[in-house]
Amino acid sequence: MLLVTDLDGTLLTSQKTISPRTRQALVEFRQRGGLLAACSARPVSSMVRLLQQQQVDKLFAWCAGFNGGQILEMTSQHMIHTATLSCMALREIDQSLSCYPHHFFSADAIYHRDDRLVAPWTTYEANLFELPFISAAPEYIFNQHDIYKITLVAEQSKVNALCTAMNNELPYGYMATITGGNYIDIQRTEINKGYAINMLRQQLNIATEQVTAIGDQQNDISMFTAANIGIAMGNAPDAVKQHASYVTASNDDEGIVCALEWLRCFAHPVTMRQSTTLAENNEPD
Repeated sequence: MLLVTDLDGTLLTSQKTISPRTRQALVEFRQRGGLLAACSARPVSSMVRLLQQQQVDKLFAWCAGFNGGQILEMTSQHMIHTATLSCMALREIDQSLSCYPHHFFSADAIYHRDDRLVAPWTTYEANLFELPFISAAPEYIFNQHDIYKITLVAEQSKVNALCTAMNNELPYGYMATITGGNYIDIQRTEINKGYAINMLRQQLNIATEQVTAIGDQQNDISMFTAANIGIAMGNAPDAVKQHASYVTASNDDEGIVCALEWLRCFAHPVTMRQSTTLAENNEPD
């Protein structure tokens, strides 16, 4: 089985750590022959650094960053897929976002227009992902050839309506997707986490039936669609849970551990039932 997991709000607690029980559950999953891939809106560089800090990087075979815009094979450290925005797209999308705070992601930096105020959510992402924050002239940014996505930021109460509005205003071929409480990512329409799963399936030559995805945000819904089983975290919005096959506990209640145990029962119902029956039969009268 290939298990594809989101990071923030899923594998990570709200303190941005992986609990010891979750780490052990991942180790046991790998020992049973399972394969692990991480898929996030984060840049791949931030994902790898985080997995190393949490001492689980050796367990993961792939990291798909920027919602599938970058896919790294962990063992070889070879980038097997990249999907950047064209210079023309940067200009067109920026025009659509003229009234809203936003920033631009390259593989190794966050860019911000020097003629606009910096929103606190932009500063937060730069610090969280440990990326250089570069304030530059618009023309300089538009001429970069390694921009993977543009992130629109807003108050959480306005994000849903703003995402809908943006999808009515963006140029053809581009899509806005909510990736967090204050964040909307804009990328090429075909680039999403489900796309990343399909890329990995092709590389492994496996069927959809062998893929499970776990996530908590709207950008994870495409993973649920591309996988055989989609598992939503307990902390996910109801709109995300509605697309899932199963809802586990929250990220602060070791939802990954619960999900992996549920998957074991789901994959081996007879074995698990026999084990339960045997235990019941051996109970003292």
